[in-house]
Amino acid sequence: MMRLNRTLLIIVACCFQFSLLRAQYSNIEFIENKGQWSNNIKFFGQVNAGAFYVQKDGFMVIQHSPADWARLAEARHGHGVESGKTMKETSVTVHSHAYKVEFLNGKQNPEIIADKPLPGYNNYFIGNDPSKWASDCKVYQGITVKNIYPNVDVRYYSNSGAVKYDLVVKPGGDISRIALKYHGADKLEIKNKELVIGTSVGNLKELDPYSFQQNENGRREIICKYKLKNDFVSFDVKDYDPSSTLVIDPY
Repeated sequence: MMRLNRTLLIIVACCFQFSLLRAQYSNIEFIENKGQWSNNIKFFGQVNAGAFYVQKDGFMVIQHSPADWARLAEARHGHGVESGKTMKETSVTVHSHAYKVEFLNGKQNPEIIADKPLPGYNNYFIGNDPSKWASDCKVYQGITVKNIYPNVDVRYYSNSGAVKYDLVVKPGGDISRIALKYHGADKLEIKNKELVIGTSVGNLKELDPYSFQQNENGRREIICKYKLKNDFVSFDVKDYDPSSTLVIDPY
């Protein structure tokens, strides 16, 4: 398993051909894990200059240095390749940072449901050990983790080329139980109502959380703010109806 701190990856340019091709698509696709990755990973999504892993107790983000990733893309297309060498012989160093977000004290083995399947499948025949190969890996556009807390679901999906997740708090769900622990981030801070995640390759942001409920008059926006204590993030929600489903969109 990748250590959740600063990581240095030395990569041969041709190894990322598949990832670079996938990154050209605007919608992120979630690929099921059938043994081609570590068993703590349930689904994988390729994002711009990085990766997103859905796990049963949260998610993991890998962010590559944008400058390094751009050089890798240039090498992929034959630019920046050293004179007299092929792309396969040219190595590119990509600095990366991984961090994990854990739903603290969440359900240990929640039900995970994939939806919006896409046609086709992926095969992974990597290395000489057939036990680590995987075929017919299905691809989806949405993932729901059911009851990560009682009556609280997490839904992952793609929007405008980015992974988003919603917390769906159904009647009976307790918002005060929701706590996200960040492992491996260099720094966390709330700035302009946004959550800023400091990494060794730059800052990432989770936008000001948008929260709403549906009623007979349509969608009603609910006041929701981040709360931060050390490496723990929770939500301060005001004036909502506990008898109606509440959606918190923090990403």
